[in-house]
Amino acid sequence: MTEYSYRQRSKARAYQRRRRQVIISMVLISILVVAGIIALVVHLISKDKNDDSKAPADNPVVNEEQSLIEDGVFIDSIAVGGMDHALATTAVDEYVTKQGNIPITLDVNGNMVTTTLAGIGFVWDVEAGVSAAMVMEEAGTVNLSYDINQDALDAFLNDECKQYTVKPKNAKLTRSNGEFIIKRGRVGIVIDNEATKEAIVAAVSAQISTGTTVNAAAVMVEKNPKYTSEDMVRCKDELGKFSTTFQESQIERSANLRNAVQFIDGTVLYPEDTFSVADAIYPLSADNGYKEAPSYADGQVVESLGGGVCQVSTTLYNAVLKSELEIVERLPHSMVVSYVEPSMDAAIAGDYKDLKFKNNTDTPIYIQGAVSSGVVTFTVYGHETRPSSRTIEFESVILETIEPGKDVVTKDPTKPKGYEKVTQSAHVGYVANLYKIIYENGAEVAREKINYSKYNAEPKYVTKGTKKVKDKKKDKDKVEKTEPPIEENENEVATEVPVVPLPPVEVTPEPPVATESVQPPTEQATEAPVVSDGAV
Repeated sequence: MTEYSYRQRSKARAYQRRRRQVIISMVLISILVVAGIIALVVHLISKDKNDDSKAPADNPVVNEEQSLIEDGVFIDSIAVGGMDHALATTAVDEYVTKQGNIPITLDVNGNMVTTTLAGIGFVWDVEAGVSAAMVMEEAGTVNLSYDINQDALDAFLNDECKQYTVKPKNAKLTRSNGEFIIKRGRVGIVIDNEATKEAIVAAVSAQISTGTTVNAAAVMVEKNPKYTSEDMVRCKDELGKFSTTFQESQIERSANLRNAVQFIDGTVLYPEDTFSVADAIYPLSADNGYKEAPSYADGQVVESLGGGVCQVSTTLYNAVLKSELEIVERLPHSMVVSYVEPSMDAAIAGDYKDLKFKNNTDTPIYIQGAVSSGVVTFTVYGHETRPSSRTIEFESVILETIEPGKDVVTKDPTKPKGYEKVTQSAHVGYVANLYKIIYENGAEVAREKINYSKYNAEPKYVTKGTKKVKDKKKDKDKVEKTEPPIEENENEVATEVPVVPLPPVEVTPEPPVATESVQPPTEQATEAPVVSDGAV
């Protein structure tokens, strides 16, 4: 029993020794593996550092605190050897400031314009130059690179130099005594900006090392006018004409018509350009020659500056329609006007109603306006391309008639009963379309809708008196019956002072502010002309 136990113990001890040896071996192997991994990592890191130290000069990595530039290194003409990054940067900054202050004189069409290199946008890259110098391993020179701020250079050419150019001038077209007069245009002399920029850079590169004024010349080129006398000669045909009538006895309104027409007369509208009546005749102010005349505001007749100018825009609108130019904007009045049929008007009001049209031909358009003997006329001239067999006319078609509402009565206590005054006649409303009818050799071939217009109806405005009137006869009888008899006195003379009643005061309400002007009705008219927003 004892011997058996001893052998077992011996085997157990041998097993434990072998187990310890295996564990030790595994630990040693693990240590070797870890050591190998560490060695590999260290090798890779060392390799990256070596690669970084061999990086190209255009992307240097520099320890600014410990590195100094090699002796004999220059940045342009500045010796920076032995300097650290900060000192070299300061030295080069001072250098480029002096470079930026170098004058440059540009010859512009025989006129000398002087500024500085910095003034035309030259900027030097100091950081790139210093960084390149820091990694140089031997003596040498780093040439500073520079760039040009294009906005600054353009500003110099366009603001400082442009005054010495010659702008091209279009031929001028006028009309006198029924004949067109053409004044020739002018060829311009302008700066070729891109070519001039190249000339400036070349001059700076060649002359900057001298440190003195850089001289360059602007590249000048001829520029033809957009429209020449040859273009104007083609503008000779009457494309459209229209007239409306007015009452010359209305002095202020007549003056407004003449004033507005003279702002439009003689206009030359070039191809693709748009004309605005409001832009041409505004502002409607006394300083601009306008007087107060009837206008409409909120369906009532009031006085406003420029009353009547809508007749000018309306007359022009119809001349333009006949010319078949492109209508860009047109709006009707709020009520119909007396001088054209419904849908043939064009209102002007504030900044929300305007007449605009575009020259959709390839030739300049000339607009002639005239006012004479109670007639406003506009004629549009251009180059006629429409065949003579083709004609057009315009037709107003009323779709609906809108009757005015009940009379608006204002009671006036200062007027006697029975007093009645019409302050504004009723206005009938309409809905209408305007059509263009096209004929070929006299036969209708097409009908086009031009516009849709709606005009408001407005009631009659009446003022009625409400003041009671006493019966004088009854009052006299009452006095005779109740008054006691008077004793006669030979020494007194009785006198009777008649009582004269004061006449009633007529109070007229103040009219509202005008937003549109109109042509008032004649004395015989039973219905005032209907107009819309704007000076009609």
